[in-house]
Amino acid sequence: MKKSDLVRIIREVVKREVKSALKEQFSTKQPIKQKSITKKESVEQFSSDPVLNEVLQQTAGEWATMGNRELNSSDAMAGKAGLASMMGLESHDQAFGQPTIQQMLPTDRKHVDVNPELEHALTKDYSKLMKAIDKKKQNK
Repeated sequence: MKKSDLVRIIREVVKREVKSALKEQFSTKQPIKQKSITKKESVEQFSSDPVLNEVLQQTAGEWATMGNRELNSSDAMAGKAGLASMMGLESHDQAFGQPTIQQMLPTDRKHVDVNPELEHALTKDYSKLMKAIDKKKQNK
């Protein structure tokens, strides 16, 4: 027997074995679980824009839970404190309070001393100023 004949025979045997192994592997597929989507018979009109309305209809029933629990009116009444607790914060001041100068500085500048005037400018609450600007724009 020649070397080339042996190589050919081995190649054919390996090819047959791989083919049968692949056939066996793919014939025992696990069924794919598909999320069943139930369509509502009544179509709600969320917006006058048809594209936006279609997107809102697709997502209307999907957001009933958040944080692995159902939300209710007490979650809405909790306001910032409720949101902070859902985020895992102790109080809403941790997330929504006045920022410190260390929070405002970039990471590579944390070691720099900041004079008090600049610190006040960076951490000042500008919400009243922005409301006044908005009010002035509306009056024009």
